[in-house]
Amino acid sequence: MSMSEVNKGGRPREEPTNVRSVRLPNRVWKLVQKASKGSRSVNEYIQTLIENDLIKRKMLKKSERKKLSSKTSTKRSQ
Repeated sequence: MSMSEVNKGGRPREEPTNVRSVRLPNRVWKLVQKASKGSRSVNEYIQTLIENDLIKRKMLKKSERKKLSSKTSTKRSQ
């Protein structure tokens, strides 16, 4: 991977993102953390939930879904 493919934070560039904040009650956040254990991160888990809902509402095509990381794909196939 060349340096042009990496952003200043050292992570590979995927697509532009926005930093947002979500306020959730502690009891809900703890449940989200627990449910996300099969995902790479809580953020990836929340993104998957949102994408699933947008696909269900026909606002996003399955082909437009963010590709899952290999770590997540491996866990799901087992």
